[in-house]
Amino acid sequence: MERLNASRLDDHPFTSKLTELILSGVIFCYPTDTCYALGANALNEESVYRVFVIKDRDISKPLPVIVRDLDVAAKFSVIGPKARAVLEAFPGISVVVPKRHIPDIVNPTQIMLRIPDSHATKKLLSNIRVPIVSTSANRAGDENPYSINDISSSLSSKLSLIDFALDAGKLDPKPPSTILDCIEGKVYREGVYSEDEVMEVFNAAD
Repeated sequence: MERLNASRLDDHPFTSKLTELILSGVIFCYPTDTCYALGANALNEESVYRVFVIKDRDISKPLPVIVRDLDVAAKFSVIGPKARAVLEAFPGISVVVPKRHIPDIVNPTQIMLRIPDSHATKKLLSNIRVPIVSTSANRAGDENPYSINDISSSLSSKLSLIDFALDAGKLDPKPPSTILDCIEGKVYREGVYSEDEVMEVFNAAD
């Protein structure tokens, strides 16, 4: 696993090269709004399978994804007025919506997605118009990783399967993202945003 300094994401040629690598199917680690995540092009089934292997994650457990913006979200999922209102009102929130054109290995029935609110993640996604797997960069069941050293400790036997890691230093532990199921109309997890404030926006949207 090669370490790359996340500050280089402000360099356009560097970010363009990472875009090429990610679209080609590499596996990588990157900082998010909360902890470090393990990522791959969600449209590349072989790469997604490798994420399951690296994490020792049961393949029956669906993976969430991140997308660059609402346009990409609408291309790969069904974003109705309620989901759109919530995504616009609450940066970094996770929503469960019907999927489009996303392999069943990611999620066979629907998709959980979010538009990140992290500067580094937004820079990384700036040229990427496909969904990217976003699952904590650790072995299933381990504590969330807030540094590259945490990743190395948890995934020590699988590091050779990871192509690179974007190192943004030690992240401040933050609450997980709030999860709203827009299909069921229910908050499954409270995080940065409370159930009451999310449901108020959701119910008010047409």
